[in-house]
Amino acid sequence: RSTKDGMINSVWDIAPGTMIARRALHDRLGGTRQGGISPSTTTANILLFADPDVGPEHGYVDGWQSDGLFHYTGSGQHGDQDLRRVNGAVLRHAESGKTLRLFGGSAGIVEYIGAFAVDANKPYYRTDAPETGGGPTRSVVVFRLRSVDG
Repeated sequence: RSTKDGMINSVWDIAPGTMIARRALHDRLGGTRQGGISPSTTTANILLFADPDVGPEHGYVDGWQSDGLFHYTGSGQHGDQDLRRVNGAVLRHAESGKTLRLFGGSAGIVEYIGAFAVDANKPYYRTDAPETGGGPTRSVVVFRLRSVDG
């Protein structure tokens, strides 16, 4: 089965909890080796990387919240974030037939957490965060992600 942009919906064979080298992941699925949001160039998946060790220095504070959802900060280190490019791809992943795949870590060995979807009722909110390098406060998008793995 193909998505609207012709990508193949291949069977996902990485189980939650699997540790994998990010390099090997991109060798297999394509996408950029840097950054937190990396759409696969060969499959109908968008890879999300959340790293509590390096995220805060870029204004990204990602994690599980009391609402039972994973809150994930959008892409963009300088200026206000918008809902174009990769942030738009995350927001519209369902209508484009793509699955969000969340990983813990951002470099080296990462852990596959599972498949997610943006919350249908309230997909995102905006909050303030500092720019990378301690720059001025800016507006960032925080996606509310619901696990689809149960």
